[in-house]
Amino acid sequence: MPKQQKQTKRAYAKVSLLNKEALKDLVFQKGLKIKEAAQKLSINYASAKTIILQFRQQQMRTSVKYISKKPCLIKQASKIKCSIKIISQTGGMKVNEKEYDIN
Repeated sequence: MPKQQKQTKRAYAKVSLLNKEALKDLVFQKGLKIKEAAQKLSINYASAKTIILQFRQQQMRTSVKYISKKPCLIKQASKIKCSIKIISQTGGMKVNEKEYDIN
């Protein structure tokens, strides 16, 4: 017969929205590690890690936006004028934006 293990319930502590925003700021803007930021804000490390991972996943889902709905076309290179816009984001906030024109 397998041994029965005692399962203890963990205490659940809800993290306030203010603490979540402060955690994101410390990790993404100030560059602290999740563990250090959690200790500074007196948040459980596992909870802090979950908050950061969910935020990253949310940013990846919302960041992929295609402006054009047209399919890719092939044209002669001599007649094409292209414009490429590169936007850099850190923690969901725009850091830098640069546009390049290719003739």
